[in-house]
Amino acid sequence: MNYLTDKHKQLSESQQSGLMLWFGRLPMDKKAVAIGLSLTVGISSAAMAWQGTSSDRIYFCVKTPLKTLTCSDKNGRPFRMTPFYWQQWKSDGMPRQVVRDPAMGVNGLVKATNPYKPFWGFGGFLGFALAGWMLRHCQNEEKQRAVFEDIALHRDAAKAEMAARSELLESYRDVAIAEVQLQADLDLIANDRTVDITKAEIYAHTEIEVTQMEASEAIFEAQTAGMTEQQKADYIKQLREMKTPYLQGSQTLAGTIDPNDKVTGADSQAIAPNDKYRWIKNTIGYPTLIFGGMGAGKSWTTREIIWKKVQAGWNIVALDPHGTIVEWRGVRLITGYKEIALFMQWYMDEMRQRYEDYRKSGLTEEQWTERLRNSGKMLSVICEEFTTWTDNIVEPMPDDCEDEKWKPDPDFVGRWFRCAMTESRKQLMIPLFVAHDRTMEILAKAKGLSKLRDAALLEVELIATIDPITTEAKASGQGKIKLPGHGQWIDIELPKLDRKRIDFRLDESVISDAQSNTSHVEPKLSTDSETAERIWQLEFNLDKPSSDSSPTPSLTPVAQSLLQYLQRTGRTSAVIQEIQPNFKVKGQRFNSEELKRLFNELVENSLAVWLDASTIEIAPNQTDGQNGQD
Repeated sequence: MNYLTDKHKQLSESQQSGLMLWFGRLPMDKKAVAIGLSLTVGISSAAMAWQGTSSDRIYFCVKTPLKTLTCSDKNGRPFRMTPFYWQQWKSDGMPRQVVRDPAMGVNGLVKATNPYKPFWGFGGFLGFALAGWMLRHCQNEEKQRAVFEDIALHRDAAKAEMAARSELLESYRDVAIAEVQLQADLDLIANDRTVDITKAEIYAHTEIEVTQMEASEAIFEAQTAGMTEQQKADYIKQLREMKTPYLQGSQTLAGTIDPNDKVTGADSQAIAPNDKYRWIKNTIGYPTLIFGGMGAGKSWTTREIIWKKVQAGWNIVALDPHGTIVEWRGVRLITGYKEIALFMQWYMDEMRQRYEDYRKSGLTEEQWTERLRNSGKMLSVICEEFTTWTDNIVEPMPDDCEDEKWKPDPDFVGRWFRCAMTESRKQLMIPLFVAHDRTMEILAKAKGLSKLRDAALLEVELIATIDPITTEAKASGQGKIKLPGHGQWIDIELPKLDRKRIDFRLDESVISDAQSNTSHVEPKLSTDSETAERIWQLEFNLDKPSSDSSPTPSLTPVAQSLLQYLQRTGRTSAVIQEIQPNFKVKGQRFNSEELKRLFNELVENSLAVWLDASTIEIAPNQTDGQNGQD
């Protein structure tokens, strides 16, 4: 045996007996004989130990009052005990009725038939134990030997496999050589035939040229018949100096068919920008995905696309979990994951409602789309930081569901993503997704929908580059675009921007230009509150007249619900600790930080003022307005 260390060898030898060392050096046949002898000794000793009795017995009887002897119990077993216990009983006071059984042995005493029974039993145990020890030793050695035999078997199998592969490769080599030789012969034959055909073509062409030359000479002779030698020389000189009648001046044949010959270099530069950025127009009417790494320019490019949508008359809703109103002027901003979840639920409900209205309208698809466009219901949803939505957005609880029974759909974001991606274009509710990658694991964890993504989304990839000085990622100004249903990526150039657009409000000049180019652009409203009112009407109160709509359209849906709750309860002031246990939206309650943010939203919209860190006072016109409505 190979030992790992000297300590391993010392421990192994200390646990090994001399008998086993002697037994281990025996050949296999002698080991079998030793094990057989040990088993024979064990079996014989066990058989001897099984027979006879190992001690003397005294059989006795009990005299009955009738002077009869009872020598056994009710089960027929005789009364007996060893001489030791008989003497002890006798010394303790044996009754006179107990007498030895005269029918057994000598005066009831029966001698032991096998006095060495314990020794035979120990001999049997020793024989069996020794045989088991030797078998265990053989089993251990056999286990070690099996490892080496298994290795040898694998080695022989590997050698046989290599030999078979070598033989097979040799056969392949012979076949390959034969194929190459055959192909070479075929190529030589084909080359010979090609040479023969080429020669025939050359001969035929030569014959034709000779014939043409002879015909030309005959025509020339006919044309110059009757001319003197001088006249013939002048005629030949005139033919040589003549130009092609279809070309004039410095023109060439290539110049007459080249379309670029009609446009100067300055004109070409003047129309180049329109061609470079034409791809932006495609993103206005298609569900679009913009993706790229850090610093690739996603935010700046997205905002330029939004600006084009605003100029085309689209109503914009920006879903930015961490956005601020400062960077989204002129569009409706929904921030916070809970508020975004509420809007997503409204979006799907509105989508179903529009399809139901379309089925009942009796209009064609083109007529229905034009009707939506003319009524100002074109809605574009900007999904910023879409990569984080699945980990933070939970399906909102319906109003008619109890808290303990509500189980949100884990695929809520994926379900909304599929709805926005596939059903939005016909109802003019176009989404624009902004993410870091295009994999379905990133996009709402919607695995297995890569084919649907390729067929339904217009994708724009922005490419980042590394600044050689700061070694930070920055926008390269280059990207790629793939149209829905097409597998080809087309290189594009991004607009050159010197700042990030944060204001999307149209001025008068832009409105007039947009109205002259687009027939369905609505006029600019005079104030921001009117703009917010119009967006609220278009997105949340489509079927109600403006008189029934909410007077505070700039609030988020949750803040609007809070204001209505305060008005409904007739409060003039509100404390966070007092509102928290009583206020909920669709079964959802809010912690103190969330209520503080909702209070601050009311204050920012001049609907309330702060009295202290946790208390606001409702503006009087708000409570009066509610009472007037009631």
